[in-house]
Amino acid sequence: MIRNRDALLDHGNREARATLLDVARAAVEAVHPRRTVPAAVGLDGTRLRVGDRSYDLDAVDDVYVVGAGKGAAAVAAELSSILGDRLAGGVVATKAGDPDAGVADAVAVIGAGHPIPDDRSLSAGRRAIAIADAAGPDDLVIVPVTGGASSTLAAPAGDLTLDDLAATSETLLAAGLRIDEINAVRKHCSAIKGGRLAERIAPATAVTLVVVDEVAGEPWGPTVGDATTFADALDVLAGHDLLDTVPPAVVRHLERGRDGAVVETPTDADGHVVVLAGPADAPEAAQSRATELGYESLILSTTVEGESREVATCLAAVAEEAATYGRPATPPCLLVSGGETTVRVGEGRGEGGPNQEFALASALELDGERVTTLALGTDGTDGPTDVAGGLVDATTVPRMADRGLDARDHLRRHDATPALRAVDDAVITGPTGTNVMDLRLTLVED
Repeated sequence: MIRNRDALLDHGNREARATLLDVARAAVEAVHPRRTVPAAVGLDGTRLRVGDRSYDLDAVDDVYVVGAGKGAAAVAAELSSILGDRLAGGVVATKAGDPDAGVADAVAVIGAGHPIPDDRSLSAGRRAIAIADAAGPDDLVIVPVTGGASSTLAAPAGDLTLDDLAATSETLLAAGLRIDEINAVRKHCSAIKGGRLAERIAPATAVTLVVVDEVAGEPWGPTVGDATTFADALDVLAGHDLLDTVPPAVVRHLERGRDGAVVETPTDADGHVVVLAGPADAPEAAQSRATELGYESLILSTTVEGESREVATCLAAVAEEAATYGRPATPPCLLVSGGETTVRVGEGRGEGGPNQEFALASALELDGERVTTLALGTDGTDGPTDVAGGLVDATTVPRMADRGLDARDHLRRHDATPALRAVDDAVITGPTGTNVMDLRLTLVED
């Protein structure tokens, strides 16, 4: 999983670093589709078991897969293995560059834009709509949904264009909004999100397999009902002073929906939804592995949100408390947290992402050799980079200084990637095939 493991272990507290990489690998493997899909889906003769229900495939005309997200191809590969030639076709939109090995030839895998939708996202959206609209009453459509679905599967609503969606996504992400706020807007700018794809699939049977990557822990996706409204989407933009920043066509579309000229997203489109993995699963797997290794392990929270550098300051203080007073855990111990932090970029547009920024901010707080911290995007990418996160200790900032780098200046400019790369503290995994938000691990030695 860790492509640059040797480089990461060539300096600093090597033993602590190796332990954190071991724990992180166990956590990500626990939520990979090769484990979660067979646990939820199985074929017994002609009966397909999905969660707590089963479907008689003899009574089904065709089975299709229509999915999206950074782990959707891995889910589709497992479904291909289970269903074999019973799988009639489909489309999966994944992040460009993600592996697609094992997906049935009948299923088109489209590598699309992330985190900003592009022409390939639009092509995937059109193919998904075509399959959904053509599905008959005796067909079964399985819908894998993982983080990244919002950008990899695009279908502009009404008169909106792909450029409108792309500009809106870029604005919302740069402003550091929470994911639920971002999605309230994106759902109401789409012809398939917020449950609208389920409406298109009907009267065929839709079964959604979702990897939940939101702090709320609730299933979501284009076949899951939406509790937000056009008015909510406008409130998000107004609350963050973005009404004049997003494309005018987006505001007009949302206002038309608020005024009743556009049909609201459905609230009851859920159908059969099975959660493959959720926000707590990776932290719990990390805790279990740390316990096996002989560490006291404490999950601080699986729902952390907020500005990355501020969260780093808080968690560094918790680590210091453990090192000094033996609370809330006694060293040697591992402090675990999940959730998803954000970065409000402003004018400082360097290269980085929330996990790398967390790692760099943590490094500036570390004093002494007892604390080592790893921050990781479980999908293998962090922000618009090919870096998954950072692994830092008390040697990180001095090593940066030795190379003429000012860590605080890089943090100020949201430019963590080049700083971490320069000292071989950037963690490189490549696409992991799953996505359950972020994982932060802090090891405190005795």
